[in-house]
Amino acid sequence: MSVDILVLAPHPDDAELCCGGLLLKARDAGLSFAIVDCTRGEMGTRGSVARRAKEAAAADRILRTRERINLKLRDGHLRDDEPLRVALVRALRRFRPRLVLAPHWEDQHPDHAAVGGAAEPAAWLCGAPKFDPRTARGVASPDRPPYRPARILYYNNRYGIDADLVLDISAVFEEKMKLTLCYGTQFGPGKRDARGKGNAPLTRLSSAQFLDFLRAMHGHYGFKINAPYGEPYCVKGPVALDSVESLLGNKR
Repeated sequence: MSVDILVLAPHPDDAELCCGGLLLKARDAGLSFAIVDCTRGEMGTRGSVARRAKEAAAADRILRTRERINLKLRDGHLRDDEPLRVALVRALRRFRPRLVLAPHWEDQHPDHAAVGGAAEPAAWLCGAPKFDPRTARGVASPDRPPYRPARILYYNNRYGIDADLVLDISAVFEEKMKLTLCYGTQFGPGKRDARGKGNAPLTRLSSAQFLDFLRAMHGHYGFKINAPYGEPYCVKGPVALDSVESLLGNKR
């Protein structure tokens, strides 16, 4: 299988929360994408593995995700180490994306920082046929260079990044908010019991203030590009331009 975009997500909900706008725009443009959840989110304060899986399935129906897999690594224990890099290399070789979306390498959550740190080495190693050779079939051939993703974009952490690129997601922002709310165990008050009382502990993510923050954060990045809402990304290294016209920006 080959997809245009692959999201590397430490936990179910990270792809939607951090890259939902880009994925919705990719869906509307007819681009293909897949999501790799590294863990099942079993360390989450609220919800369960089974519930998170149902929430992810609901989000995939909105996104029309080509495929979503879970590596079932240990939530809260990810490290930028050999097991994680091998798992990411196998995922990259399976989906052969042109663009990879990964967490920012300096994210405050250690699982996010681990996946962000491992993404670039894995993107290089997936083109080395002697690395994990059992999954290297078709990586290299006599008539073309080895397969490697063309680019990695690093997505936002909770507290904001100094963005290199900001994608205008104004047209899909409200749908992104609905997409995020597919994860009712993580965002919002959660389920209530038969007596109408809340039965899920309060977290920073489940507070109404977080949803206000999410809207304000996207407005902050949107303001930087003269748009209502924006989604920020970082890159390592230069971004290639193939025309002078691409420097002129969109007509408004």
